[in-house]
Parts: sequence; structure tokens; C-alpha cells
Amino acid sequence: MLLAAPVRSLCRIALLGVVAFAAVSGWACADVGVGDVSAPADSASGELGFRLAGPGGAAVVVPVHINGQGPIDLILDTGATMTCVDSSLARELSLPEQRLTIGTAIGVGGAGRVRVHRVDSLRVAGSVTRRLSVCAMDLSAMKVVAPGVRGRLGLNVLRRFTMTLDFERKVLRLAAPAARGVAR
Repeated sequence: MLLAAPVRSLCRIALLGVVAFAAVSGWACADVGVGDVSAPADSASGELGFRLAGPGGAAVVVPVHINGQGPIDLILDTGATMTCVDSSLARELSLPEQRLTIGTAIGVGGAGRVRVHRVDSLRVAGSVTRRLSVCAMDLSAMKVVAPGVRGRLGLNVLRRFTMTLDFERKVLRLAAPAARGVAR
């Protein structure tokens, strides 16, 4: 099976993704920063393999590099508006906290504040997002579903790309969208 859809159109069904992921992890982060994205000159950001985790393979796990460190496994989460990492990973990578930025996590179990950190670079396949805000929170509950996963990759990275998930080959492809004639 091959599934291809512009990530922007996924925003319309983001509520379903929030509910689905919230059921697994109990949380969804509010977006407080998008970051700058760069792609190779040919506009093809590349492919990378993914694995399925959790009951029935419900979670797509992709390896990323944060500030040059990795690979670090994150769940691809089109329902999360913001990329989030486990608090322990934020400490391990010494991610600087954005103290004047307020983040809020909303989940099935309630809502609360989260710490927001700055990432200099986050690389997925051949794509690099720079100057990215990420939330940090206790994501230890995800380890039941996907051991070794340290966070989730959200729309503040994914929405800049056309994303293709090839489940037959277990490959994620990110490509810069074709020019739309509209200034960003």
C-alpha cells in the first residue's frame, strides 16, 4: 500500500491524530515555534526507513538526528502540532530552555505546562530543520508502546513537506512541495 498526501492537508484531520496519539501517550503539545527548513538543491529531501511499533503496528517510528546526535527514534505524529522529546533526552542533549516561552500540553488526562527548548538542528533523512522549538515532557508511558522511542516528530517539522509513507517498503519520503506561486 502506498499513501501520499501533502502534509498541509493532514492538518484538516489533525484532530483524529491528536485523539489517536493521546490515547497512546496521553498528551499532545501546542505549537509555539515552526523553525526554518532547508532541503537539498534538487528539492528532494530524501528517503529513510521506518519501523512499526505498538499493538498492530500503530506507530511509525523514524530515526532522526538532533544537534548532530543520533539516531534518535521518534514516533511520526501528524496529530501533534509540535515536536516533543522526553525530558530525560532534553537533559542528555543539554537543550537550552526557552524560559520566556510558555507551552501547554493537552491530553485525555488533562492539561498542563511543558518546558520548551531550542534545537539548533533536527535532521530527518536528507532534510534539516534549523532553530526549532520543541517541548520536553515525561514521555515514559510511550515506552510501553514503543521501547526505545524518545519523543514524537510533529507538524512543526512535517508541515513544510510533501510526505509519502510507503508501508510496503517501510520507507518515509519527504520532499519540498512544488512552488505554489505564493510567498511564505
